[in-house]
Amino acid sequence: MSTSFDFLPSVKHREATKFLPWVMAIMVYLSALAASGSLLLHSGFDDWASSLQGRVTVQVTGEDFEEIRSQAIEIQDMLRQTPGILSARVLEKEEIIELLEPWLGEGNVTEDLPVPVMIDMETAPDVYVNLEALEIKLKQITDTVYLDDHARWLVHFYNLTYTIEYTAIGILIMIILASICIIIFGTKSSMSEHKTTIEIMHLMGAHDQMIAKAYQKRFMLYGLVGGVYGLFLAFITLYGLSHLVQNLASGLVEIPTFPYVMMSTLLIFPIMFALLAMLTARITVMRELGRMT
Repeated sequence: MSTSFDFLPSVKHREATKFLPWVMAIMVYLSALAASGSLLLHSGFDDWASSLQGRVTVQVTGEDFEEIRSQAIEIQDMLRQTPGILSARVLEKEEIIELLEPWLGEGNVTEDLPVPVMIDMETAPDVYVNLEALEIKLKQITDTVYLDDHARWLVHFYNLTYTIEYTAIGILIMIILASICIIIFGTKSSMSEHKTTIEIMHLMGAHDQMIAKAYQKRFMLYGLVGGVYGLFLAFITLYGLSHLVQNLASGLVEIPTFPYVMMSTLLIFPIMFALLAMLTARITVMRELGRMT
């Protein structure tokens, strides 16, 4: 007898597994969305956090803008002479207003609104700068100077990012486990539907490996076809969401660059689910055939 044969009905005439490709498409769709969300968050946060590494904002507050600007220039000169500080620059009033307008609204930063003077400072990556001691030193010029190294905010955002990433990984694992359960159920249903045919195949001399091979080929096809459709729908969803976010956030926040190289890893999802379906179907068939003998 041939070592390879397909006794299962054609794809169009299957009954027990006719919805399995659509189920696999949904699973791949959900998996791709979970993975892409984690990748986008990781990429966007890394770009944003790296831009803040080594940067410190020095803020001088007061009611008289000209007075606090004069104090800020004096602070700028002191910072430039401090070891470990690469650069220090007093922002122009127009730049400060441009930073405030997304939060206060365009045109709402009026002349009577007390606007602080800000200094953008960058520290050397290989030198430790004691910001607390530096702030005490700067307060000799004015008591209304404050330093913000963004460390507190970065810690909170790192924790949030890790939590979301681990949640996405957990969701992906649950989807894979659910897919395995569905494949097992579909395989058993198909074997129950074709129990008589399988018994006849055994009488004709067919080995368990040959029967399992027929099932693993069919279920690999289900996983691959469903995976391609699911991934296609996921890419359409991501494309639409990215344009929607860009339109809503235009002028308010900077949108991170879409990580096309990282997102290309999603192309392995249809192959991964096809192999998962093939392996699960094979193991299930072999176990069920072992119980039949």
